[in-house]
Formats: sequence, structure tokens, C-alpha cells
Amino acid sequence: MAHYDFREYLDALAAAGELVRVEAEVDPELEAGAIAQRLAERGGPAVHLTSLVGSEGASLVGGTLSRGARAIWAKAAVALDLDPGTAYATLLGEVVKRVDAPIKPLQVKGGPVKEVILAGEDVDLGTLPAPLLHEGDGGRYLTSWAVAIAGEPGSGYVAWDLLPMMVTGRNRLAGALDPDSPIGQLLRERYAPEGKLMPLAVAIGTIPVAAMAAGMTLARRRGTTAAEIAGGLQREPLHLVKAEESDLLVPASAEIVLEGVLRSDRQVQAGPFASVYGYRGRAAAPAPVFEVTTITRRHDPVLPFSTWGTPISDIHVVRGLDQDVQLRQAFDRRGWPIADVFSPPWLAGSFVAVSSKIPFSAFSQSIAGVVRSTDATRTVPWIAVYDDDIDLRNPVSLFHALVTKCHPKRDTWLVKESPAAPDAPQLTAAELERGSGPSVIFDCTWPRDWDPSIAVPPRVSFDQCYPQAIQEKVLAAWSTDYGFPPEDERPAS
Repeated sequence: MAHYDFREYLDALAAAGELVRVEAEVDPELEAGAIAQRLAERGGPAVHLTSLVGSEGASLVGGTLSRGARAIWAKAAVALDLDPGTAYATLLGEVVKRVDAPIKPLQVKGGPVKEVILAGEDVDLGTLPAPLLHEGDGGRYLTSWAVAIAGEPGSGYVAWDLLPMMVTGRNRLAGALDPDSPIGQLLRERYAPEGKLMPLAVAIGTIPVAAMAAGMTLARRRGTTAAEIAGGLQREPLHLVKAEESDLLVPASAEIVLEGVLRSDRQVQAGPFASVYGYRGRAAAPAPVFEVTTITRRHDPVLPFSTWGTPISDIHVVRGLDQDVQLRQAFDRRGWPIADVFSPPWLAGSFVAVSSKIPFSAFSQSIAGVVRSTDATRTVPWIAVYDDDIDLRNPVSLFHALVTKCHPKRDTWLVKESPAAPDAPQLTAAELERGSGPSVIFDCTWPRDWDPSIAVPPRVSFDQCYPQAIQEKVLAAWSTDYGFPPEDERPAS
């Protein structure tokens, strides 16, 4: 059953052991961010900070989709109404099935987000607990985990994005805008050339599938909107309500919606802020101003935030799912003998692993070509291909095969120029400016011309070095006779 609103999702997290409510007073300046960052790095529940220094009524929630207490993807499983202990392979298969069946949203006449409406001089962003998340941030980021919504004039296309913005005035926000992001493209191509102001709405505290859909590149394909993908993810239509000052439709059950215009003709210095790679962004840079003219919200709003720091934060879980979904779709369309795909969230979207039967030599380069073809993975600089007997989701297996089966000279291909992410920390200024840089392909498979009975050494592992009868006997007695914890109760890696 879908979650009606953000609060219902928090209750579901609490029931799953993936939420802690802290009643002790916490300072939004650095303390809140430090708590959420430590939980993201070590794995832990989301944290609801109910008592904030300098704030009455509103509260903050950190890490609503970051690495969970039970498993990395436990919170994402709860968001999708699955058991929090669901294995990633099952979760990924379910996500692929759901995004392939998008559901159009349902427009409603009202909703909880309209409980309080503020306009004109009553708009004061200083009344909301925007946290200073990291030492060195350019300011207090109010929308670090919020859904930004803009429309394309004349076409009906609506773009959703995750757009962290810092408070720069009583009714102003600003944040770095990736020119290749959906909203960045609309501003650059459809509004700025004609000197038009872009109507913008930012929804804070949405149901989790809305934030997931906004963070995926799937919806950048014209013909399917993020709202439809969110509906598919929750298997029910998303409820949207008309904004107060534009024709934009916003989540009806959101905690807060900020309405106004994004102005390319008026810029301020914004940032730095954490990047998805876990480093502080480069120096502050000019960014378009978001002028907020109306705020609609619930009573005592609950605001989610994300630190975007060292993995595994909320964005890493969402981006990893996005990459794996698109890879699965791309390989399935081709009918190739792919066993598995995996984008380790602890590597911040920079590494893709694919396992497969290897039908011919240099097949790994063909696989890398497919990786380069999807919106989500085209800028990934590290691609590794494995035989189909490797458990890609086990870091030990993943890197053991990399360092023992990949010959540094024979099996490594350096690509001098390939598409690069605009904030990749390892690239030079010149590479970032031209949007391309080097990437590498690792072939972690045994060469096709090696005789398996002579040249390929057998792997000494539980599943390959013991008779099937012994394996079954040991597994059957694992908990009952030997007294070890059940497999699904092991700590998450």
C-alpha cells in the first residue's frame, strides 16, 4: 500500500526499526548535519530531530533514504512497501518492473500542503529551520532533499529535479544549476533566450518515491514524466494539486511548497556545497536566483534534509538504483547473456560492474559501449566486466576478482576521451570545461583462449570447492545445529 504522505512514511520507517526520534534539543547549525552524516557513513536509521534551537513547530529529518540500519537499501525497500530485509536483487527487479509501468498522476482540488498559505510580506524563509550542513558550506541549505518542478512552455513537459539551494535572503534561494539537468536545460533553452522568468515550485517533504523519481534520469526521456514514474514506483497515482501562482502541479501531501520564479537575469554567489562524490564542491559561483513569492505548508512542517557527503547518503542510493535500472533495461533490450549489473553506492556512482557469459573475446568492450549509452551511466569513468560466477554485490568477491583476474596490461583499456560528469573531482579544470575526460575498462574475465582444465585455476570458495551435498548439509544446520545467526541477520556490508 502506498504511503499517503511523508509522515506516514516516517511511521513505516519507525515500525521497521529505521527511524529514531530525538527529543533532545539539536542545533541546525552543523550539529544536525553531523548526526546525519555519521549515520550515512556507518549505516543507521533516519533521525527525526523534533526540538531545534531557534525553531518552534517545524522539525528536521535526516537520512530518509541513506544507508539503513538493517541493510543498505532497507529504507528504499520501505519506501516501495517492501520488507526492509528485501535482497537488492529482488528490490532492483521490482523497481525495473514498476518504472516500466508508469502511472499518470491524479489532480486533486486540495491537500494537506494547503493548510497554511503565506504570500507577499508574510513570506520569510528565515522562519524555517534551514540547516548549515557542513563546515565550509556557502550557507544554510533549505532544499537539500526536495523536488524542484518546472514546465516547458507550450509542450506540457514538466521537469522534476533535486536542486539543493541555500537561503540568500528573506524570500530568495540560490544553488548551482547543472546545465545538463532537466531544469537547467529548460532555463537555458526556453526561458533565458527570451528573457522570461521561469515559474518554479519546490516541494519539501514529499512521499519518498517522488524524491526517488526526481533523482533518476529516467524521466529525462520525453514522453514519461517523473510524476508518472513516481506513480509506477508506488503502484498508485501520485496526488497533485495546482500551485497558487502558476499552472504547475505540486504534490498535494507535501510538507511545504515554495512557489516563485527562477531568474537567469539575476544571479548571486552560491555554494560551495557537497557533491555527490563526497567532496566539498568547488568555490562559490554565480547562480540564478529563486524568488519565493508564496509558501504553502502544513502545520508544524517536517523537513527532510540530506548531507550529500561521503557515501552512503540518500543520493547514492537513488543514483545507484537509477544506474542499475537503466543498465538492466538496456541489456534486456539487446538480449545479451548478462547475469547481473551493479553500481556500488559506496563508490558514489563512479563504478559499474557487469557480469556475463563471455561469448567472444573483447566482449567487455561491447558491454562498456552499452554502459556509455544510458543517461544514468554515460559519464561513469570506471567499468569492470566479470564472469557470471562472481557475486557483484559482495565487495570482497568484486575486488578479489578485479585484482586476480584482470591483467594490468592485457585486460585494461584506457579511453582517453569520454563524457564526464561536470563535478567529477579527479578531472582537471580543462577537462571539466570541455565535459570529457579519461575512463577505463577492466576485463575481469578469464581469456577465451585459455584451456579451462589447465590454465584457469579453480576458485577455492564455499560454492565451488565443496560437493553440493556438503553445501546443503552445512546450510541446513547453520542456525539449528551450529548456532550461527541466520544469513538475513548478518550486518549489512
